Amino acid sequence: MIAARPRLGVERTVHPDRVSVGHTATVQLTVTNTGRWRAVNARAVDTYGTALKPGSQAPPGTGIETRRVAVPLARLRPGKSASASYVISAERRGAVDAGPLGIGKRDLLGLAATAGNFGPSARLWIHPRLHQLARTPDGLARSLEGTADKIEQGSQTFHALREYVIGDELRHVHWRTSARIGKLMVKEHLDTSLPTVAIAIDDRPGSWPAEPAPNPLLDPFEAACEAAYSVLTACFRAEYHAALVPASGAVLSGAGRDSYGDLLAELAPDATDTLDGYVARLTAARYGDTLVWITGTEPPTDRLALLKRAYPTVIAVHLAAGLPASASLAGGLPTVRAADGDQFAAAWNSGGTRL
Repeated sequence: MIAARPRLGVERTVHPDRVSVGHTATVQLTVTNTGRWRAVNARAVDTYGTALKPGSQAPPGTGIETRRVAVPLARLRPGKSASASYVISAERRGAVDAGPLGIGKRDLLGLAATAGNFGPSARLWIHPRLHQLARTPDGLARSLEGTADKIEQGSQTFHALREYVIGDELRHVHWRTSARIGKLMVKEHLDTSLPTVAIAIDDRPGSWPAEPAPNPLLDPFEAACEAAYSVLTACFRAEYHAALVPASGAVLSGAGRDSYGDLLAELAPDATDTLDGYVARLTAARYGDTLVWITGTEPPTDRLALLKRAYPTVIAVHLAAGLPASASLAGGLPTVRAADGDQFAAAWNSGGTRL
């Protein structure tokens, strides 16, 4: 007689569902025997690892390899539930899927077995490590209130529509769009008196010629993601508008910080665009008035000089293994050089008027 497949309900949560590298998250499982007659005495295993697109593989030295965690289910009677939890250490940047729960069950003689997966998976977003920057990309130090005084504010203009969140004023709801799509959408306004910063992270393979380092703290592309995330966070604290524009084309503008972190969590140096194509797209779109260009090779100062026609302020960031930390003018452009995220933050903060 073949053992019957158990009837189980699985609820799963990950808290928090977004962390930065170096922190932890907890997966909480509640397993319920939804059958009416038989107790479940099974071997349950939960898995977690880097989420990959169908048919793709994680680049060497990146992501979290698939790991298995035993979940005890001993004599779980009908209608009863069992709870279990485990901790995921955010060792590397990426998107991690936990689940589904795998079950193996044998009959009384140990001669037959059934196996199956139960319940949905849940995703943990591991954002880049964050470094505190004392200066915004326009060279201003942040005030104690978290804003940078430059010119009088109050030049508000419509920028985009976004989904309503608790705390938004109802007078900003765009009722026509809300009725059409079936959920509340609010008008987001942009203060044109404040800088708009575009972070261009050059994720083309040719800009990161070295193989990924086994230790993510030594990987220049990880440092690039940390630099981008840190500059974005400094902009948010100063209440600047920011856009993230990788060469791979997944542009993000006017979103919350979590959305930027999610995009950076999945970013890899695999863009197919050419340098000329990337520069042309940045020039045509003009995502802001300040551009921060992040690369793993010597910054293309001739191309960046052309970008100054669209972006009055252009800052180059060069990240490479063994590169001495510095902030100086190179080819007429403020340029920050560093080997890792910590050195980048130190060079950026000490850049003074060069930034």
